[in-house]
Amino acid sequence: MKPIQIIKDYLSFSKGEQRGIVILALIILLVNGFRIYMPNDRQLKPMDFSAFRMEIGRFEQALEQAGKISRQHFNGQQSLFVSDPGNTRDSVRNSGKTQYPSFVIELNSADTLDLQRLRGIGPSFARRITGYRMRLGGFTSVDQILEVYGMDSARFMGIRKYLVVDSSVILKMNLNSIDFKKLIAHPYMPYDLAKQIALYRKRHKGIGTVEELKGLKNFDSVAFVRLYPYLEF
Repeated sequence: MKPIQIIKDYLSFSKGEQRGIVILALIILLVNGFRIYMPNDRQLKPMDFSAFRMEIGRFEQALEQAGKISRQHFNGQQSLFVSDPGNTRDSVRNSGKTQYPSFVIELNSADTLDLQRLRGIGPSFARRITGYRMRLGGFTSVDQILEVYGMDSARFMGIRKYLVVDSSVILKMNLNSIDFKKLIAHPYMPYDLAKQIALYRKRHKGIGTVEELKGLKNFDSVAFVRLYPYLEF
């Protein structure tokens, strides 16, 4: 086959291909036309942040104003607990007056809600305190709170200054009439001493004096010191 014929066959197109070439040429012309009439350098307008900066400024001013109000409120609250406008520590030192806590709780009359005002005392702990108070017949000393299950020295020292005790309202046990089961239920009553008391009052028709009690076989003088405020004859 002649070379000229080969070239003609290679460059010959069908009608469909010819239409495609024409369409492609038109697209190229349109694109070039747009590029000619459109500006070569398109510059984007810089964004205006002035409104945003103003908003930030207003927010910072509002935040600063809120801080001033908060500090004034805090200082106002502090003034409720200060007896004079000067240095509190110096005032106390110079006047010799004792500062008392803002509230106190009397342990023998407080209910569980009162006790929950104390830091670290929740509903469960408050019930333990009132339950132990019932078993004792009342508290004679604030330090007895340490005998409540779960009470540690750190928690106790945190609440001690808020506690007082009215020991005049405690319930005493009459050794000549109290039931034996109630006698041994008292936290300070040793079982052996309770048994001796029951036997002694049965034989002697009662116990009349402390000296009789001290003469019992299982009498413990150390335990008696705690027990004595709860006894009557």
